[in-house]
Amino acid sequence: MCGLPSAEALREACMADSVARNRLKSLFDADTFVELGAYTKRTFCEFVSTEKSEEFEGVVCGYGAINGARVFAFAQDPSRMKGAIDARHAKKICDLYDLALKTGAPIIGIFDSAGADIFEGVGALSGYASIMRTVSDASGVIPQIAVIGGLCIGSMAALAAMYDFTITPKGTSLYVTSPSLLEKKAEEWKPLTAEEAASLEEALGEARRLIDFLPSNAAENLYPEESADSLNRMLGDVDFAGDARAILAAVSDNGIYHEVSSAFAPEFVTALATVGGIKCGICASSYQDDEGRLTAAAAKKAARFIDVCDAFGLPIVTLTDSAGLSLTDSAESTSFAADLAKLALSYASAAVPKVSIVLGHAIGASYVLLGSKALGADIAYALDTAEIGAMPADDAVAFAWNDKVTLNTTKEQLADEWKASVASPVAAASTGEIDDIITVSELRQRICTSLHLLASKGCADSYRHAVRPL
Repeated sequence: MCGLPSAEALREACMADSVARNRLKSLFDADTFVELGAYTKRTFCEFVSTEKSEEFEGVVCGYGAINGARVFAFAQDPSRMKGAIDARHAKKICDLYDLALKTGAPIIGIFDSAGADIFEGVGALSGYASIMRTVSDASGVIPQIAVIGGLCIGSMAALAAMYDFTITPKGTSLYVTSPSLLEKKAEEWKPLTAEEAASLEEALGEARRLIDFLPSNAAENLYPEESADSLNRMLGDVDFAGDARAILAAVSDNGIYHEVSSAFAPEFVTALATVGGIKCGICASSYQDDEGRLTAAAAKKAARFIDVCDAFGLPIVTLTDSAGLSLTDSAESTSFAADLAKLALSYASAAVPKVSIVLGHAIGASYVLLGSKALGADIAYALDTAEIGAMPADDAVAFAWNDKVTLNTTKEQLADEWKASVASPVAAASTGEIDDIITVSELRQRICTSLHLLASKGCADSYRHAVRPL
């Protein structure tokens, strides 16, 4: 007899409460978590010590429901060899991904690992690579959310940065090279799509909220959902004072939106919301922050967000109130130019419905890059108080009308005249680059009707290919 434990004893041992299992139970709706590969054990054949040769693998995998939606998830277990990665660890995660892709469901990873199992050598390193390849294959097919539960270092940090969204609670460690190995303190680093949370519990709640605003997969048809908020709700004569977040709350259904990457480039707001029952992504420059000027970080943030929205079929609404490019980012900076170029590429290549509104100011490159019709917006509006021009009115007067300044005609008067004529929304509309001039009260209603009009945009190319001329 080999002395193998009974099935009941084995089940009791592998199903015992652990850090990872308890985290997954907190993530999913009550009593919906189903574990997969629960009996997988670690490989200890090469260890000098075999005192833990009966230990189960350091990652718990499974699926369940989040607010009724099917979701797959894994959680690395720091209580089992500190969540160290070996070949079987990687295989469990890859097998989980295989099921998620087959069923078209999002995946959430809770990262908490001290790194590779050094006793396994290249096998553990290959495990990293196999997970990276799997995550890459799933990119743009199913939503992927990473939650940093503890240690996430080295190659695992790079892996977490591959996800669509990364949530980092305070007190967790996310770095590529340990600060203890550097001569000076490492600068704080986080993935571009990182969200900050006060605690792991809050981070898991953040992940649950993200699921509410995302489709299950890239192939899911995003039909308008029934909304308790009226599509014809008027905003009244309000002054948002350049506060992008206040505008988002006003146009979103029931005032609910979910800001994304709030810790990165906070001067530019990216958010997921439902508007008129349609899930969408919203990009908004905030004029109260340095006149909404576009920074390199904001351009990078916007481009990444647009790419995610485009991958999952989420329409993009752009709300522009910007005086142009940042005056603190060097015009000679190759990074700044590259980030602006990436933003232009993201907007131009996005195939999803795109609705753009100039709220206050759209000066120079900010008009061009933030969803202009020439760059690919399907419908473009401007508020009747908007200023749209190649440069700010004061600078334009100094450049073009300086000879008109007299004792009876001040620069301020000429600037007002410039705004009312050359830089007016009427002037922009006369070129065909603005489809209509609207009031602030109409803002939500017009966004709703435009999104409903464009809801079937994705079917147009298929229709054209299906119908052949006689």
